[in-house]
Amino acid sequence: MAPRGSRTRPVKRRPEAPALPDRTAPGPAAVADGDLWDCVQVGAGVAVPERVADLRIRESRVAGLRLAGVVLTGLECRDVEFVGCDLSGARLDDALLTRVAFTDCRLTGTVFDGASLSDVRITDSTADLAGFRMARARFLLVENTSMRGADLYELDGQHCALLGCDLGGANVDHARLRETDLHGSTVDDLRGVLSLRGTRIGPDQVVPLAVGLLGALGIEVTDRPPG
Repeated sequence: MAPRGSRTRPVKRRPEAPALPDRTAPGPAAVADGDLWDCVQVGAGVAVPERVADLRIRESRVAGLRLAGVVLTGLECRDVEFVGCDLSGARLDDALLTRVAFTDCRLTGTVFDGASLSDVRITDSTADLAGFRMARARFLLVENTSMRGADLYELDGQHCALLGCDLGGANVDHARLRETDLHGSTVDDLRGVLSLRGTRIGPDQVVPLAVGLLGALGIEVTDRPPG
């Protein structure tokens, strides 16, 4: 029996939301290396060069910004919300993202290789061919998002969830996905299905995943030989 007056601490299952301030200042007109965006509202009109180094964004909301193809080295985001932004083909290698939300964003071909993702949420977006190679994720939630052909090779994930996502052709080879939920996602065309140890699926996913597992193990289903 628990001691009188003790309380059971709730178990964390999903990412914490960004802690955004009640009031924000107008964002900058342009971005340069080493900039700090702190408590600002950034819109679509910001001039962004092809390469940006050491940009830090804190407690801010970014809406409609076009970052397609931009190389962002040393990016650090803490308590940031991206809404309706285009990051297709952007490179965020080794980025540090803490309590960050992407909603209705284009992440096609976006590269998060080697990034550290803590309490990150990607919702109602497109992330086909996105790269998460050798990234480290804690409480990463991707929901209602297309991730066809995404590269999760050697992703180190824990307490993550890919819910209602199209994972057709995605690569999870050598990924470590402890306590990760895959409910509602397509799992029948995954590459590296033997790396799904420790994940959780729904009853409707058992047969599609079993087909992939049989193929990965080289097991053929044939008629019984005569005799």
